[in-house]
Amino acid sequence: MKFYKNLTFCLLFAVFTPLFTANAQTTTADSTKNWSSEGQVGLNFSNVGLVNWSGGGTSSYSFGAVLNYKAKRETEKAITRLYTEMAYGMIYQDGTAFPLKKTDDQLVIGGDYSYKISPKFLATISGDFRSQFDDGYEYTVDDATKIETKNQISAFFAPAYLNVNAGLTYTPFDWMYGTLSPVGNRMTFVTDTVFSEKYGLEPGETFRNQNGVNFKLGIKKEIVKNVTLQSTYNMFAEYSRLGEWVVNWDFLLDMKVNDWLSCNFATQLIYDPDVAVEKSDGTVGQAIQFKHALNIGIVYRLHQKKDKSE
Repeated sequence: MKFYKNLTFCLLFAVFTPLFTANAQTTTADSTKNWSSEGQVGLNFSNVGLVNWSGGGTSSYSFGAVLNYKAKRETEKAITRLYTEMAYGMIYQDGTAFPLKKTDDQLVIGGDYSYKISPKFLATISGDFRSQFDDGYEYTVDDATKIETKNQISAFFAPAYLNVNAGLTYTPFDWMYGTLSPVGNRMTFVTDTVFSEKYGLEPGETFRNQNGVNFKLGIKKEIVKNVTLQSTYNMFAEYSRLGEWVVNWDFLLDMKVNDWLSCNFATQLIYDPDVAVEKSDGTVGQAIQFKHALNIGIVYRLHQKKDKSE
């Protein structure tokens, strides 16, 4: 466990050090050497309180926090990008055996370096790390006894994924890019062997290495004033199993109300043929995982640029 925590610390250090360095460089005379950065810290909270409510229901409290940060450095020959995405959420529900439950948990750190072959084509090396902060549980209620039980299905670094890719990026527009990486590597870490088989590893294994091909399609565009659409679609297939793709699709519709209030709708779709999922009918096997969230809350935008027209 100590090794994995040290690795996470190194990844965090590797990302945040350039981010803070980037701010110090914004005063240099040559603007082509500058880093530009943007990010936001958001908090949201909701409460439903019921007292003698004839319609039924459950009183609940929920909260969530999110941190997104991106930094970019562009020169005449190359583009460097660094980013991190973190989120955590909980809900408290009265009248249940386990009133406090996790609703969101995400840790993503990544970056890429692209060399400009031409205005629209770039040679790209990229990498990203994905895991979670806290243990994850599956909750079930027995039909006969009505007793709720929980079963742990994940933990910090169980699973965790480290992806490294090299390939060619095509940018038809400044708001869209596609990267095809014929040289791709996907590493899966599971600190507790209890979860090994659940996440595609052999019994007792804690590490799996896969070589294959990766494709990534990214979009970020302000579709109307103060409403931005972001989408990242990623596919990976091992060379020996090119017919079976691991899919991860993140979608975000971010609506800025004012400098401090924001509303966003986010979804995440995952399909991994090696991950055993308990379906709604009670069976276990391959399945599409889907998550959606609507958040309204306070947001603080980091390094926000003022509109010159204001």
